[in-house]
Amino acid sequence: MKKIIYKGMMDGLAIDRSVREQKYDMIKHWHPECEVQYYVEGHRSFFADEDTFHAQGGSLIMIKPHSVHHTYSSKKRYHDRILLLIEADKFKEASLFLGQDLNTFFEQYHGMTQIPSEQQAAVHLLLKNIADEVIEKKQGYQQLISVKLIELCLLMQRIQDRHQTHTHIKTSGTISDVRIDQIKQYIRDHLAAKPSVHQIAEMFYVDKSYLCRIFKKVTGYTITEYSNIYRVKEAQRLLEDTDLSLAHIAGLTGFNHITYFNRVFNKYTETSPLQYRKKKISYKESLREKNNL
Repeated sequence: MKKIIYKGMMDGLAIDRSVREQKYDMIKHWHPECEVQYYVEGHRSFFADEDTFHAQGGSLIMIKPHSVHHTYSSKKRYHDRILLLIEADKFKEASLFLGQDLNTFFEQYHGMTQIPSEQQAAVHLLLKNIADEVIEKKQGYQQLISVKLIELCLLMQRIQDRHQTHTHIKTSGTISDVRIDQIKQYIRDHLAAKPSVHQIAEMFYVDKSYLCRIFKKVTGYTITEYSNIYRVKEAQRLLEDTDLSLAHIAGLTGFNHITYFNRVFNKYTETSPLQYRKKKISYKESLREKNNL
């Protein structure tokens, strides 16, 4: 059961602190926002792209936009964490001060940092101050939050550069990383054809069972899961950038039935392909209206 300690939202930012004591495994997902997770206490396992992290009290994880990630229960299930989601384009002042776009900053410093014990209280307080400003929304809160985001980024930059605590654990198998990369590229290049595991194994002269086991060990994904995620990502691009019908997009991304397309798309994005397209069209129209003012 999830216990909410605090929760707040504003245009371009959301923050919450919650505690869990029961087993909870989040589905792999991705989003355009930058994400920060800070663990006040407890333990939690974290997967981002193909890296695995094991968080504990004082661990801060930065997730770059569109990174496929999820958290899952370790043997010790209790954890107390603060979650921060940031839309980079809503904080251009912070980007200007840092000398680079916030998205670029998160791409550079993504991963887990174990905050030194003497600085954990400062990080915790900084995140709590952001939450207070978001929740109370007093005069000038947007500007104050922008300043605190700059402070958080600079603090993380100093800690990582000084202590080199940007860490991850990457598994490896007997098949070379080069061969696994070739298999991943082959899957991404043949999304419409949707090659079976048997076909992939034959293509790369590998036993099918062995391929499934090692691919999961090296990447953190099953072959089907990896394929579906990139098929959905490509479908998102087509929904945003073209006027193709849903049925046509489903075919181009290897979904033979529109019902199955809807089900898999909803699994990873929590919305239907049609609703996703409508939201993106509405957003683009609102941007055009602002630019024409």
